[in-house]
Amino acid sequence: METLAFGTQVMLLGIGIVFVVLVFLIFLIKIMTKVTNIFKAKKDTSKFVVMEKDLAPQEESLYIQDDSEIIAVIAAAVTCLSQGKMKIKTIKRVKEEYAPAWSHAGRQETMHLRQTR
Repeated sequence: METLAFGTQVMLLGIGIVFVVLVFLIFLIKIMTKVTNIFKAKKDTSKFVVMEKDLAPQEESLYIQDDSEIIAVIAAAVTCLSQGKMKIKTIKRVKEEYAPAWSHAGRQETMHLRQTR
């Protein structure tokens, strides 16, 4: 009977220590999150930069009109999904010839599914 009481005490002591350490870790993680958010807020990353390289002059005029609308849509989507916590640094056009075949096929499938809805 005496060993049962000792075993129960050891078990309760172990469970108590684990519980206290887990609560401490939760508070530590919350504090670290707040500190990193403060440092991220200090950085000014609200500039939108569009990088377009190697465009021919006639192609460039076609992309300028579309890019402003595309940038606005991307910025609105990022702001909506991240609730203002993320900022866009750069928007870069990916040429199809440099993209992998599976990436190109995925984009085509996504566009096709959106058109059929």
